Amino acid sequence: MKEPSERELTAFSAARRLPERERTAYLEKACAGDALLRERVEELLRASEEAGAFLQEPASGAKRPAQAMVPPNPPETVTGPAEKLGDRIGRYKLLQQIGEGGCGVVYMAEQTEPVRRRVALKVIKLGMDTKSVIARFEAERQALALMDHPNIAKVLDAGATATGRPYFVMELVKGIKITDYCDQANLSTRERLDLFIQVCQAVQHAHQKGVIHRDLKPSNILVTSRDGVPVPKVIDFGIAKATTDQPLTDKTLFTAFEQFMGTPAYMSPEQAEMSELGIDTRSDIYSLGVLLYELLTGRTPFDANELLRSGLDAMRRTIREQEPARPSTRLSTMLAADLSAVAKQRQCESAKLSGSIRGDLDWIVMKSLEKDRARRYETANGLAADIQRHLKNEPVVARPPSNLYRFQKLVRRNRLAFAALAAVAAALVIGMGISTWQFIEKSRAYRQTLRAEKAEARLRVQAEAEKKKAQTEAAKSQQVAQFLKDMLKGVGPSVALGRDTTMLREILDRTAERVGNDLTNQPEVTLEMCNTLGSLYFKLGQFGKAESMYRRSLEVTKKLSANEHPAIAATLHYFAELLRRERKSAEAEAMERQALAIYRRLFGNEHPTVAASLNNLGLVLADQGKLGEAALVLGEAVAISQKALGPEHPETGVSLSRLGNVLQLHGNLSEVEKILREALRIEKKGLDKDYTEFDQDRDTEIAWSLHHLSSVLARQGKLAEAEASIREALAIQRKLLGDGHPDMARSLDRLVALLGEQGKFDEVQQILRDVPGIEGKAMAETLGSLVASLYAQGKQAEAEQASRKAMEIILNLRGQDCAKLPPVVQRLAGALKSQGKSQDAERFYEDAINLARQNLGETNLILGQLFHEYAEFLEHEKKLEMAMECKRQVKCLLRIGGKNSGGENSKTLFADLGFFGLGPSGGGNLLDLADL
Repeated sequence: MKEPSERELTAFSAARRLPERERTAYLEKACAGDALLRERVEELLRASEEAGAFLQEPASGAKRPAQAMVPPNPPETVTGPAEKLGDRIGRYKLLQQIGEGGCGVVYMAEQTEPVRRRVALKVIKLGMDTKSVIARFEAERQALALMDHPNIAKVLDAGATATGRPYFVMELVKGIKITDYCDQANLSTRERLDLFIQVCQAVQHAHQKGVIHRDLKPSNILVTSRDGVPVPKVIDFGIAKATTDQPLTDKTLFTAFEQFMGTPAYMSPEQAEMSELGIDTRSDIYSLGVLLYELLTGRTPFDANELLRSGLDAMRRTIREQEPARPSTRLSTMLAADLSAVAKQRQCESAKLSGSIRGDLDWIVMKSLEKDRARRYETANGLAADIQRHLKNEPVVARPPSNLYRFQKLVRRNRLAFAALAAVAAALVIGMGISTWQFIEKSRAYRQTLRAEKAEARLRVQAEAEKKKAQTEAAKSQQVAQFLKDMLKGVGPSVALGRDTTMLREILDRTAERVGNDLTNQPEVTLEMCNTLGSLYFKLGQFGKAESMYRRSLEVTKKLSANEHPAIAATLHYFAELLRRERKSAEAEAMERQALAIYRRLFGNEHPTVAASLNNLGLVLADQGKLGEAALVLGEAVAISQKALGPEHPETGVSLSRLGNVLQLHGNLSEVEKILREALRIEKKGLDKDYTEFDQDRDTEIAWSLHHLSSVLARQGKLAEAEASIREALAIQRKLLGDGHPDMARSLDRLVALLGEQGKFDEVQQILRDVPGIEGKAMAETLGSLVASLYAQGKQAEAEQASRKAMEIILNLRGQDCAKLPPVVQRLAGALKSQGKSQDAERFYEDAINLARQNLGETNLILGQLFHEYAEFLEHEKKLEMAMECKRQVKCLLRIGGKNSGGENSKTLFADLGFFGLGPSGGGNLLDLADL
């Protein structure tokens, strides 16, 4: 039987490893159209099966063939058929198997003499020592011995084993495949190109030594690290071929006709063709092109697995005839996930990777992969040089050298110079254009000058007339506005002092109707008038009209050109004060902070206006339960007033009063009392001096300070002093405001509560009957105090009647003012129960809950407090199941967070109401809140 060819051995080796059921399909593909090849492979398979394990071990005493190469003085005798780890071959000790090919095995070995070092030792496998294999092995050894390049593994020694199989020793390359190294280190495209250039230089060195590698692929190019620098090493010249007359071996080394040499995915068309044409260095250029394609895209031009599955003939046809896609095209057609992974390994964005390769690198790769080798690069150095030209932004040989392309490369190489040149050229072009345009315009202007002079003169006269007219109109508007302001100030309570102001109030209302229409061209005058009208309505207690005027002021501020105009800050400040009194605390805080920011920018941080804004902001914060922040803000206001105006100025007294009002909620009432008395002393002392800017509000501020002092005295148990203080405040308010004003109603409410706590019930009823003009929220508050007074006297029937009236009024209100409802309901139910009307009391709770649902909604926390009070009543009546249901309703409402009651503000409200148990003087607690 003749010696099998390499093609037969390859097919036999692959088929022998497959299960029998898969061999037929494989042989149909591998031997497609070659019946003789298939017959030879099947014969080898049958012989292999019949032999079994025969002669796998030599018989005892058997001798090796005489032609085996045995060294004259073997240092050792190997008893086994193959080497094991720990065996010695010559002066080399085998440590670890690090590779295995079709014909040989590579070990990491330790050289013991004359130097001790680690090396790579390659030896032919047992059974593979045929003439062709030995010749190829010696050719590889000779090829490596010819070369001396830092990027090619060096041969250090050679010899034969005790069994006559040749081996050679190379330097040990501790590295990984070049493609794996690039991906694991996430090298950029430029860094990959730098490594590839070194590989090209190594291949060029081999070509200069007359050696063609013929099997360049990633597994034969390992990358190792030397002092932290990656160094590629070309290895495995096992199928190398000489290009010169110098033989690589004395043994017979003839590549048979149609013998398939190399790895399909990296094989050149001429290698796949297996024709009589010789293989030259340009076959390695093709393999380098495949490697460059894979470094750029992560894929080979043709998929290796598909090539092998297609069968030998189809594989050869694909390599010879089919044109691969350009690298940039391959990237742009990848799945998004695959493209993202490839881009990440190259430190590039997915959208930019294809564009960075399109152009030069496409041309370089495709020139390397030309089917016609005459059109490829002539040398590996030529390929490396073209890549270097690309990296330096020079024209590459692979691309058709158009003039535009050359110019683009010239620009990229000299960007700074061309940028400067472009700027100069642009400046010249623009300058010439402007000069030409100016010349044309001047010529045209000269012709129009005479006509324009007359028209300009007429326009100048007309403009002067319009300007004077506008100034006159503005002056008239300002005079009229000032007259109206001075006249309307007489409507204010502190100026009118009880006089009949009916006519002035009518003028006030008519002015408010017309101010937005008659002064449309005078925004500053309009703004001052709107602020004046809003301030007057506010002092008169007509909060709805005041809010309307302030909102009109905000619309006017949009027409002012200056965003830092003082009038804008004044509008925000006055409006915030009104909103605070209407319990719209969140909106008030936002406006006051805007006003404060403008005041600070206009006047600095130590101006009286800043102190006034801080005073209002402090009260707004206190209304929201932010007592700590409020105290800090009001403390700053006191400090600014003392420094800017002096410690005895009335405004300093106002700041002290408001600070004391907030501090009383922190405790230490005796110290707060001292602060409030000092504030009153300063404010009353100011009455003897001429503080014109403070005149109209001095008495009102004094009344409020007396009101706060009354609250502090009452909380200390000094009821008589508290009563005297609130009566003094009422006297001032009655003189300035009249009985129907909301501020008057608050003071009356406190007086009623104080009289009730002292047992002066007859005086309470007399006061409430004699006070005219109380309605709305003020009436509800006062009725709440009356209910408390009647309930304390044991007058249950009168208390029931007053409670029903109070509830009717409260349910027509909105927001936090409805907090008055739960204590009124509690007292009324108590009054009914004390009369033995428990069923009436139960029905009253149910009526109150239904009314609250209709008026306030299903998620208001006031409804939760009613459920809480109802639950306590039901527990006392031993109706435990109904009580538990009410408590579940309470928990549900608390989880919702009081969406209709103001979120966080509603939680503060419940804390102040004493949610889990109102005291016997609940109305008094509510009054303490109202003081803020």
